[in-house]
Parts: sequence; C-alpha cells; structure tokens
Amino acid sequence: MIPGGKVWLDKLKEALISASPIALAVLVFFLVTRFLLPQDTFSGPGGVPYSISNDQIVSFSVAAGMIILGMALFNLGTEQSMTEIGLIIGGSLVKKNKFFFVIAMTFIIGVLVTIAEPDLSVLSGQVGIDSQIIIWSIGVGVGLFLVVGVIRTTLHQSLNVMFLAFYGLCFALIYFIDPRFLPICFDSGGVTTGPVTVPFLLGFGLGMAANRNGKNSEDSFGLTALCSIGPIIAVIVISLILKSTGRGLPDAYPQGSESLSSIWEALGGSSLRTMGSVALSVVPILGFFIVYELIFIRIPGKDLLRIVVGMLITYVGLVFFLTAVEWGFLPVAQTVGQMLGTSVPMHYVAIGIGALFGVFGVLAEPAVHVLVAQMEQVSDGAVKKGHVLLILALANGVAVALSVLRSHFRFGLEYYIIPGYIIAFVLSFLVPKIYTAMAFDSGGVASGPMTSTFVLPFCIGFTLIQGEDVYMYGFGLVAMVAMMPIIVIQALGLQSQIKTRMALAYARKRIVEENDDQIIHFDMTAFMEEGL
Repeated sequence: MIPGGKVWLDKLKEALISASPIALAVLVFFLVTRFLLPQDTFSGPGGVPYSISNDQIVSFSVAAGMIILGMALFNLGTEQSMTEIGLIIGGSLVKKNKFFFVIAMTFIIGVLVTIAEPDLSVLSGQVGIDSQIIIWSIGVGVGLFLVVGVIRTTLHQSLNVMFLAFYGLCFALIYFIDPRFLPICFDSGGVTTGPVTVPFLLGFGLGMAANRNGKNSEDSFGLTALCSIGPIIAVIVISLILKSTGRGLPDAYPQGSESLSSIWEALGGSSLRTMGSVALSVVPILGFFIVYELIFIRIPGKDLLRIVVGMLITYVGLVFFLTAVEWGFLPVAQTVGQMLGTSVPMHYVAIGIGALFGVFGVLAEPAVHVLVAQMEQVSDGAVKKGHVLLILALANGVAVALSVLRSHFRFGLEYYIIPGYIIAFVLSFLVPKIYTAMAFDSGGVASGPMTSTFVLPFCIGFTLIQGEDVYMYGFGLVAMVAMMPIIVIQALGLQSQIKTRMALAYARKRIVEENDDQIIHFDMTAFMEEGL
C-alpha cells in the first residue's frame, strides 16, 4: 500500500531539485546584502531600512526543507490517489450512455478537485477578499469547462476554434469590470492547473481515451488548457457582481509578517489553520470517490485501500507544503521584492533577479520535464526535449522580467495579454493541432508551485514598496507565465513544420538533379536534318 523506498527517494530528489535553486538564490541574496552592501542600500520611504532579518532567514531555511518534504509526499500520494481516481472515473464515465449523468459527474468532480488545489489556496490568500468566494467560484468555472472539454473530445471539435471563441469572450468581458480585477482574473487561470488538478485531468483524459473508439492524438491534450479558461470567466463574474453591489477589492493589501521572532509559535498556529483547510479540501474528493465507487464501479478492496492511503499521504504533504509557504516563503519573497523596490537603480536589478527566479522555476518544475518528454515523443523526435526545456525556461524568465518592468512603469496587463494572445491565436491556425493543444497545456504546467509561492509574492512586494496599486501592477505575473509557453511552443511547432517542408523540398530537388544526369538529351536540329 505504501510505495517502496526507491519510489520515495525519486520523489524526494524531484522535490529537492524543484525547491533548492530558489532557496539557494535567496540565501546568496541574503549573504550579499547583509555582508557586502552598505546597510542603507535598501532604504524605503522615510528612510526606513528594509532587510531580511535573521529570524526570517531561519524560518525560510526551515520552510524550504518543509516544502521539499511536502512536495515529495504530495507527488507520491497524488500518483497513488488523484491520478488513479481520474483514470477510474474517466474510464467509467465514458462507458455510460446517460448523457446528463456523465455531465453531472464530470462537473462535480471538477469542482471538488479544484478546491483542493494548493496553488489556488495560495493565490486566494493573497487577494485580500474572502478566499472561499474565490475558491468555490473558480471551482465552478473549472467544473463547467471540464464538461466543455469532455463534450469537445466526444464530438472531436476543433480545439483552436474553441480557444479563439472563449478567449474572445474573456477579452470582451474585461472592458466591463474594474481594471484592478483584470490581473487577478488571468492569474486565476494559471494557478488552477497545478499539482492537484493536472494529475487528475491527465488521468481523467487517459481513462476516457482508453475506453473510447476513434481517438486521435490531439484529444490527449487540451483538457487542462480548456479548464484554465473557466476560472478567468468565474473571477470576471465575481468582479461584475461586486461592482453591481458597490463593493470591490479592499484598499489595504494584506502585508506579510513583519516580525518572526516567535517562529515556532507562528509555525504552530499556521499548521493548525492549514490542517483544517486542507481537510476541507481533500475529504470531499475522497468521499465522492468512495460513494461513486461503491455504487457504480466496485473495484477490489486492495485497490481502494491503496487509493485511501495515497490520499492520506497527499493530505500530509499538502499540510507541510502550505504551512511552509504561509510561514516562511511568502514573507521572505515579499521582503526581497520590497528591498529591490526601494530605489530606481535597484529596480533594474529586480528585473534581472526576477528573470533568474523565472528560469529556476521552470527548470526545477518536475511537471515541465514530463511535458517536454511527451512533446518529443509525439513529434517523433522533431522537437527535442532539451531544446524545448531551454526555450520554456528562457520564456518564463522573460515573462517574469516583463511583469517587473510593467510594475515599474505602471501600465495595464492588457498591453501584454491582448497582443500576446493574438499572436498565439494566429499561430494556432498555422501549426498542426497537436502543437496548439500541447502549447496551451504547457502554460498551466509552467505556472507551478514555485511561481505562486515565491515569484508572485516577490513581484507583489516590489510593487507594494513603491506605493503603487498592488492589484493593478503586482498581480498578473502568473498570467504572463501561463501565456509565454503558448507562444513559444507553437513557434517551435511552426519552426519544425518549416524545417520539414524545407527538407522535403531539398530531397525532391536532389532526386530531380540526380536523375537529370541519366536523361538523354537529343540534338533536335541534327535529328531533324537526318530525318529529312
């Protein structure tokens, strides 16, 4: 029931690789700013100095260890529980001939999986309004678009046309909402396709595909990308409702913890809160599956026990992960951003450091490595996984750098995302459909745990210290991280297609030239003279 030592060590290694680059970068930043730079380098408004305290760096170091342990346990438990639940339910539903039953079950499980997403919990805790409103509204959005995705794959509808229609709807609606909500709307689409949702969606899609006749290759991708549209529309609806009631985002953004002298007391309080919230997220999924299994499936008791044990491991991992984020990572990330936002020369340093954090986030994300390996396999080696990984990392670094730049010069997110998605949609009609599906899925994968737990708070802290509207200029980073892979992956697909066509044209030319030497050329003049 409990995975063996080798599997556990592999997951621990993946988690270590995922979290250690950013942790080491912060430790180096702390040492440089503490011992090599003058103490007044990071003086904010009124001459107040900003720095990472000794207590903060201690709590950050402990939190880094907790995040590594939590991610390892979470990934281990998810493979044994969430992915298996997705496979079983997906395979079961596709065999049902009752349309409305399939739709209802798909919607319910989509909602339940989304509310268990740790990245969503992290984002909703930073927004500053009731987190349950955000979480449940986004859950409904994901559930609805999971239904849309199932209908699409059943009817084999064009994925890029659906993307164009639904994103067009999003861009039409954003002109009716408070501009401060816009970055949060698009950020929500990125964080919902995280470590809980993606394994379930992959398992759900594979389960349906394995039991459906006539499946084509692009139906294996795109479900995750469609589900990321639902949260955008859900938060737009929230903003319209709040606007109609005269409410909106609060004026004061919730600050990070300023004093961490009682770090163990703070850790205990954070742990108790997290244990309760995670239980409320995980228990409904397990309860739904057990009821569904007893009524419709009846899998062997050994398999059911294995899934239950996996969910328990997932629960423990989530508690460790989210406790460490709230207690140690978020405050330090925000402090680093504040330090680099204290003076104009440091603003440009912040752009470079933000880009570095972005590169580390992608190179260290285990789900990205899985994605690029699948891309190489599907493209029959035309797209090399090492090349794709490098391009994704650089694209993510550029996305973070552009977000910090936007915060510095104070302009709206729409100046990035509207041209960016126009480029993405144009490319979607120029490349094979499989590249479009992989590209949109890769956006959700790239915006993983490190983005929402560290890079986003970093950008928020940078904005906060300058006295700017943090909702307008601090959020939006996850949206950029989710958008850039859509462009670059399709660009790689276009490059691959052009290279293939050039190779075929060259091959045809070679064939003609080689056969040209074997053609007998007649002197028509002499032939005609002899004939006469």
